[in-house]
Amino acid sequence: MINKNNSDRPTYFLLILFGFILNISFFFAFLSIGKYELVYLDFIGTIILLINIFYIFKNQRIAVLLSLIEGTVLYTVITYILGWEYSFQNWLIALCFLAITVPFPNRKIFYILAIIECVLYFILYFDVKLDFSNRNLTFLTVYFSLTNIIGLFGMILFAEKVLKWSANMEKAFFQDKFERMENIMYTDRLTQLYNRHKADDVLSNIDDNIPNFTDNEHFYIAFVDIDNFKKINDTYGHDIGDDLLVMISNILNKKTKSSDMIFRWGGEEFLMLFKTPKGQEKGLNDNIVYGILERIRLTVEKSSITINNKKINTTITLGAASSKESSNVKEMIKLADKKMYEGKNSGKNRVII
Repeated sequence: MINKNNSDRPTYFLLILFGFILNISFFFAFLSIGKYELVYLDFIGTIILLINIFYIFKNQRIAVLLSLIEGTVLYTVITYILGWEYSFQNWLIALCFLAITVPFPNRKIFYILAIIECVLYFILYFDVKLDFSNRNLTFLTVYFSLTNIIGLFGMILFAEKVLKWSANMEKAFFQDKFERMENIMYTDRLTQLYNRHKADDVLSNIDDNIPNFTDNEHFYIAFVDIDNFKKINDTYGHDIGDDLLVMISNILNKKTKSSDMIFRWGGEEFLMLFKTPKGQEKGLNDNIVYGILERIRLTVEKSSITINNKKINTTITLGAASSKESSNVKEMIKLADKKMYEGKNSGKNRVII
């Protein structure tokens, strides 16, 4: 008994099961008309499909290949013995299409099988249907039959390419849609920085590994808070406040490396994640991170926006914590936040680390 849920079944499971049931029905049909050579062949094919019903859970590619070969041999022999009028030869068309559309890697053997099925159909058509030994065959009969068969299988091969192109285009379309949705979900609309939701995802992914970090893997978290932001909003309006947020966001981006990440934590607060760039032997330390944050602080202090010919300046206070000081990200965030407020309480416009 196969103990599998529908969602766990391989893609081709139901197809092989259908072939197995079909073979059983053929077995009794051949038995009833006394075609014992077909009874024996069908019995062997049924056993192969039964094995594949179980083996498909272990190796779907091999199970599908063996099932296609079984069908090719069975329907070729049936057509040769019973004749064209029973339409068993049409299964070769279906099997050819299945062979060239399998999603497995290394499909060369399936393409070879599809070509063999095309050739077998061609041989059966001329030997069984047209009876090539019949001297009454005309050139046009042979010509039209040949071109129609080649055209039929040519269209099947072309359809496979079209399906592949269509699948690739659909994949690219949904990938683009997914990336756009992800960008909307993870990006702050005003500053175009990552948002807090993204920060939570990033930090949760590295949280469990902190105790095992080497010196090069240790990182820093820094909080950045705009000083007197409420007063600026109340005095000049929220539009000016938004302009300051954008200005500071741009400064944070310019003054950090590609290995660092910046998030808008909420309101006038930003969170920065500093990691040692790949390939750099020396890891981060307090002096390096302090230097980065101090340069950011000085740049903000010297920057301004102009409204009605009046320059509006602001400052920021920053607090940072190292993963060496904490066992998890939650502790780091609390420590960085605490240091930032130490800076606020000691005069603002400074870096505490």
